[in-house]
Amino acid sequence: MFAAGALAYDMMYGKTHTAFLTWAHAQGAAALADGLGMLVEQAAEAFFLWRGVRPDTSCVLAVLRTRER
Repeated sequence: MFAAGALAYDMMYGKTHTAFLTWAHAQGAAALADGLGMLVEQAAEAFFLWRGVRPDTSCVLAVLRTRER
């Protein structure tokens, strides 16, 4: 169903994989990603526009990923 090396991306996010990501994995997707990164990056871009400072998003994502599991 998925080409070799394909990424399955779902803009939804949560503590577990969405139904789509679970299905994509079963169908052979090589990598899976959810929308939490997009949410954090959009917030960082807005913060940059408002404050002129670009936050380090890697630590924010790490904390959020730790807390959601």
